[in-house]
Amino acid sequence: MPSSLKTLPGRFIKAVMVLVVLPLAIGLLTSIQGQLALIAAAGATFREWLEWGFLTYVGIHVLLFRPGALFRVSRQLLSAMAVWLFGGQVTSVEEPKTGAKSSGAGKGGAEAAAQGSTLVAFSPYVVPVYTVLVCLISWAVRQWGPQRADGPTAFLIGLTVAFHWLMTADELQQSRKRWHLEMYLLALGLVFLMTLLIVAACLPLAVPEVSFVSTLAEGLATARGLYGSILQRLFL
Repeated sequence: MPSSLKTLPGRFIKAVMVLVVLPLAIGLLTSIQGQLALIAAAGATFREWLEWGFLTYVGIHVLLFRPGALFRVSRQLLSAMAVWLFGGQVTSVEEPKTGAKSSGAGKGGAEAAAQGSTLVAFSPYVVPVYTVLVCLISWAVRQWGPQRADGPTAFLIGLTVAFHWLMTADELQQSRKRWHLEMYLLALGLVFLMTLLIVAACLPLAVPEVSFVSTLAEGLATARGLYGSILQRLFL
């Protein structure tokens, strides 16, 4: 059997998983936006401040510069934690260089020998470290006094989420040549979904009015509607 035919079942399963993951991610994103749109923050809504922060970073990323050093710091930290939790060691999902020596004497050889752990490879990309830090700092400030800086907090959350997503997309793009399209879309979809879950879990720290349980429930309800639309288009 030709090798291309052997890979068809796996590719089909990945394509189905993309159709499962994307409605969940879209539903969760819509739910988060809906809740934040109801919360006032410094003359606007929390959602508006967050979107301004998101668009600000997009402009910086596209027009000015890409702070790769900041992203590498968070990725290396999470890689070390993933190694400790799951075993193996991986610092990226890039294809190892063919020139790396098998002896493992250098850093490149050690990384190339550890590429087999997919869980460890992708775990640094699903945690928006700087967004979590913004939420924790906002929570700590509220514990020490009545001050609330909802506008700047929302702006920084949007900015750090955009930073994480765009830098992750840049990193994964380096692996695009050796992946099928459905694998690439699945990787992006999983990163998008897991990041949204972590953001939804951390938002109540910065915005007590937000309910994580309600966010999940509304997100799942939206996803069910999207699943119904997809099934109707495919089979009816």
